[in-house]
Amino acid sequence: MSTRDYLSEDGIGGINMAIDRKMLMPSVYIQGRGALDCIGQRASALGKRAFVIGEKVALSITEKQVRESLASEDVEIVSWTDAVKECTYKAIDELAREGKRRKAEFVIGVGGGKAMDTAKAAAMMIGVPIITVGTQCATNADASDESVVYTENHEYVDVIKLPRNPEVVIEDTEILARAPFRFIVQGMGDALACKFEAEAYAKARLKKRDKEAPSVSALVLANACYDSLVTNGAAALRDIKKGDITKDVEDIIETVKLISSLAFQNSGTALAHALHNGLTIIHEVRGEHGEIVAYTTIVHAAYEKRPAKELNRIIRFCEEVGLPTTLKDLGNPSEAALRLAAEHAAKRDPDIQNMPEEVEPEEILEAIRKVEKRSF
Repeated sequence: MSTRDYLSEDGIGGINMAIDRKMLMPSVYIQGRGALDCIGQRASALGKRAFVIGEKVALSITEKQVRESLASEDVEIVSWTDAVKECTYKAIDELAREGKRRKAEFVIGVGGGKAMDTAKAAAMMIGVPIITVGTQCATNADASDESVVYTENHEYVDVIKLPRNPEVVIEDTEILARAPFRFIVQGMGDALACKFEAEAYAKARLKKRDKEAPSVSALVLANACYDSLVTNGAAALRDIKKGDITKDVEDIIETVKLISSLAFQNSGTALAHALHNGLTIIHEVRGEHGEIVAYTTIVHAAYEKRPAKELNRIIRFCEEVGLPTTLKDLGNPSEAALRLAAEHAAKRDPDIQNMPEEVEPEEILEAIRKVEKRSF
């Protein structure tokens, strides 16, 4: 059975029930210097046959620690692949077949978002738990219950909702802090949207009553995510550039890797991500996911007519850490391209359903104009 066939069944596992609220999270989250050394101990509780999936650079960085720690607990690596380049249905299905053939008892996913999402989806198809190991801080995919699927040319295809979160998430801060600092900037940009999209999602569910409402815990986490970013983000970036692993650095890694992940997956993405998706299809915008989301978060807040003080605080944070705050920072797309992006966001992107009201393309364009002119 292919991934597509599996997902076309009556929900994952065939379960269909009414839910008012939910809170999904990994069973164990471990963060700190040298945290990767405990992977053998954590893995041995899941089985004795590991399938390691990751990206070439990520596995070259972590290979010695992973192999030694697993061997110390008599855990066998039944297959090791460092060939993940993109999370595609083809890659997921091929890896799932390999895992089944090798009788893997669990998967270890190592790397950034593409590796994480591929490994998580492959583990789902094999029917085994997964341990995730982050090697850079641009993504919160490590702890989440979703895999974003693309074509081999990195064109968005789908989001797979997984039946559970990773069993164990390991974030070794010595590894994360050695990665290029731009990754943590991108991670903060993506995390910035959590508060605003979670609040929009909560209002939408209250008004539409079409899905479960976010828990109080999810909304508290979304606000804590924002507070941590604006309080610790700039200091953490300065420390990482100096090679120092401080409390601010540890706090921001947790904010990106755990807090933002729990906040978004237990609420939902909304206008900021819908507009991000629209901007990425017009081919006139440059920037990584978190960089674009930082800008579209400002637009989201402007669309909601939030107070000027709040909007200026978001912009100031972005400027402090080097995230885009103007269209010029993103390549200065044309008016025609922006109109196409707004049309996609308002009329075709599923994330827009998490806004409490119907959003018109012109309203998005007006919010963009306000951000560009700083006329809040």
